[in-house]
Amino acid sequence: MNVLNTCPGALTGASSQLLHTLINALLVSHCALGPDGRYPPDYAPDLKHGEEFDFIVVGAGSAGSVVANRLSENSKWKVLLIEAGTYPSSTSEIPSVSITNQDTDEDWQYETLPSINSTNRKKGRCPRGKGLGGSSLLNFMIYFRGNRYDHDNWAKAGNIGWDYDSVTKYYEKFENHQLKITQNMHQHPIVDEIIQGFKTLQLYNEFNAENLIGFLKTRFTISNGTRSNSAKAFLSPIKDRKNLYVVLNAQVSRLLINAETREVSGVELRLNNSLIHVISKKEVILSAGTINSPQILMNSGIGPKNHLQCLGINLVKDLRVGDNLQDHVMFSGLFYNVGPKALHNQPDAIDSLYQYFMHRTGPLSGVTTGPFHGFINHKFEENRPSLQFYPFFYYRNQLSSHRSSKLHREHGVSERVTMTQQNQNQKSHNFHILPAVSYPKSKGRVLLRSGNPFDKPLIYPNHLGNDEDVQTLVEGIKIIQSLVKTDAMRVHKPELVKPELPECEPFIFDSDEYWACAVKHLSITIYHLAGTCKMGPKWDHNAVVDHRLRVYGVGGVRVVDASIMPNLVGANTNGPVTMIGEKGAEMIKEDWTLEHIEL
Repeated sequence: MNVLNTCPGALTGASSQLLHTLINALLVSHCALGPDGRYPPDYAPDLKHGEEFDFIVVGAGSAGSVVANRLSENSKWKVLLIEAGTYPSSTSEIPSVSITNQDTDEDWQYETLPSINSTNRKKGRCPRGKGLGGSSLLNFMIYFRGNRYDHDNWAKAGNIGWDYDSVTKYYEKFENHQLKITQNMHQHPIVDEIIQGFKTLQLYNEFNAENLIGFLKTRFTISNGTRSNSAKAFLSPIKDRKNLYVVLNAQVSRLLINAETREVSGVELRLNNSLIHVISKKEVILSAGTINSPQILMNSGIGPKNHLQCLGINLVKDLRVGDNLQDHVMFSGLFYNVGPKALHNQPDAIDSLYQYFMHRTGPLSGVTTGPFHGFINHKFEENRPSLQFYPFFYYRNQLSSHRSSKLHREHGVSERVTMTQQNQNQKSHNFHILPAVSYPKSKGRVLLRSGNPFDKPLIYPNHLGNDEDVQTLVEGIKIIQSLVKTDAMRVHKPELVKPELPECEPFIFDSDEYWACAVKHLSITIYHLAGTCKMGPKWDHNAVVDHRLRVYGVGGVRVVDASIMPNLVGANTNGPVTMIGEKGAEMIKEDWTLEHIEL
């Protein structure tokens, strides 16, 4: 790279040498963000049609990376890991620009469709990670476990061994061992007033494993200023393991199934525009995610009978694959102007770049969300949250037209609303708090678009399809409005930026009816999709896999990813999905070692 020096008085001698040393150091630091030598080599050029492996893992995301690591610990097992994308980009490493990876080659770039019964008739984007690390390349790196209520409820529904006390050891196995987890230590002055305001409202408690209502410091999968994606955590340390074969840029189309025995013998995949078969001597593990795992099953004849027959796909097993789709939804309309003392002094852009590329510190090493998250139950009926609060803080002039257009394009948020927020940001700092429904009642589904296994599937999220979800968000809005009126918050003079919503003008502003209308137009997804290959006991007619994640009625295949969640966890999903990978891998190892259980 040549650097053009346009200065009228160019540096010479020792000062020039120091300058070039600094520039070279910055370039070396930038290059260190790249994937070179960090991940296992790509076996794709050597993969042969008909090649045999003990296990085939489909998808190298938050669960698949774990499964491939744990199964290949047995040196006698030959493990193939198939990933449709490639190595993580340098951009994905920098936490503060993580959202820019959406709509790139590291994203499947799916689109959701409006559901017939939904009150929210918008199309929207549905980012899903494509590359080593899966959606951990795109997410906001927020880390929470599933709580006691979540896991105990799974067990009560008949899923033996998925209660909180049983799964805790799997969380502990990877937390800060493989997957590095840190706290955001950057705390703006306004955070203290927010906490005090919640205390005034008698809504503040310390969150812990037993008390699920309260506040806790946010933890992130960030290590040494860079994203700790699952491939970096679980595949990099074993990149030279001889019995692990990683194939990139290869998309699995379907399972190879004996129609008579219903036994899976391998997978068909597209590699370099050719279809090839690879054989599994033991099992295929689908860890392709909430969208792609049901897509592969349905393309293989495992799914709803009528749907598959309409597409001309031979039925292997009639199961409710693709149903039970769940996601968290949050309201984006509570945007406040705040005074100049609410946030720390605004960092200099050039100084921030220097801090990051030289030391991996400064604003670029973190994300814009606040250092705490709140879990609140507005009904006060039981020890579980109904709402999760996501705080964001923006310096004056921080919001760009790119962000506004992105919200408009990807979430369907009115361009008038996003431009209003951007214009207000040119005048002052801003505080943005987004309430999210912890346990949505609304459920959607995933269907095939056609009989072509490589067509993008149809995704019907059915966000806000149940009126109870709308009302829960309205209650969250009212809590935040009460918060900003407390004495503690008044010191920063929070001023609500009224969203410009002509659709809601028939209603009195600030009434419940107005906010219910606003919720339907300004709610956005958090991309926590789960549930499309539901885990459940044999008597549950909606279940796709049993408690050991084996597909009902079909041998030699399991699903190990977010799609097996019977009910969505009450917080961010990356931690629970990693745990599912750990527990799933251990069950597979148990079933294929000394006391082999016939599948």
